[in-house]
Amino acid sequence: MLHTQVAPRWRGRMVVVAATGAGLTPEVAAACAGVPTIAVSDAYRLIPTADVLYSCDARWWDHHRPQFAGEKWSTHQVGRNDKRGAADRHGLHLVPGAPGQVFRTDGTIAYGSNSGFQAIGLAILFGAARIVLVGFNLGGPHFFGAHPRPLVNSNCRQFLPHFQAAARRMPAGVEILNATPRSALDCWPMVPLAAALAWPATPG
Repeated sequence: MLHTQVAPRWRGRMVVVAATGAGLTPEVAAACAGVPTIAVSDAYRLIPTADVLYSCDARWWDHHRPQFAGEKWSTHQVGRNDKRGAADRHGLHLVPGAPGQVFRTDGTIAYGSNSGFQAIGLAILFGAARIVLVGFNLGGPHFFGAHPRPLVNSNCRQFLPHFQAAARRMPAGVEILNATPRSALDCWPMVPLAAALAWPATPG
């Protein structure tokens, strides 16, 4: 599958990006219902009605083969991060990927070493004005426990510098709020989920 052009489908809107930390619970998932949502990897298990499922790991797609009704997305780069085979096997939309730790607006997603970072990048390409993070604990177990072999269980705290670098160079017109209790990710305002979601879903 060739690259999919990323249109700003959610221009000016609020978007939830749901990662797989212990802060993602059924109650959190229910509270986010009705808001455009990108589920990161296994987060779709608690948010099966998410609009988009994102994972940067071809092994994850091959291992789980998720039955997901929404769109499935990943990054792709010839010679470094080639996912054409995975895209054919799993029906993935591919967006160009590139090394780096900044949120881009040129139709490309910087890797930032993790799927959560890239899912935020996709939300920005989709035009999000407010991005609400849930399940971004970046410490402790996933809400489901450990990944099964042969998948890798990374120390998520190693991803913190990538988020911190991106936070210092945010694109204009994009606000990120972290609504994950007890999150180690403190480079964006930490707010209760209800407060983060208290925002018009569409401009005006």
